[in-house]
Amino acid sequence: MEPDFLTQERVARNDALFRESNEKIADVAESIETDLPRVPFICECADRACTQIVRMTLEEYEEVRSDPRTFVNVPGHQVAAQGAGVVVEERERYNIVRKIGHAGDVVERLDERSTSAEEAAS
Repeated sequence: MEPDFLTQERVARNDALFRESNEKIADVAESIETDLPRVPFICECADRACTQIVRMTLEEYEEVRSDPRTFVNVPGHQVAAQGAGVVVEERERYNIVRKIGHAGDVVERLDERSTSAEEAAS
């Protein structure tokens, strides 16, 4: 059963908030040229109380971020999406979850990278 419109909106906004934080983490890691093999990112699940960390290389993070509808989740945390997302890939340390339906539209609209690219093209 597909989640209602308001649930999808809430899920999308929660995920987008975690993604914004992870963007800042990636920016700092790049600016200090860290020699850490994996950077600690925040799980981008829909649970606002989640504090789980996902350790990823900057390349892995960029791969997930290349699509504004995909997010990194600790395995098992995709259930917080309440049907607004599907696991598209399971990896050893994390899952890649793609937002669907209205939630997908919202996260794409809220994605700073997509917005910046559209503004630059105008």
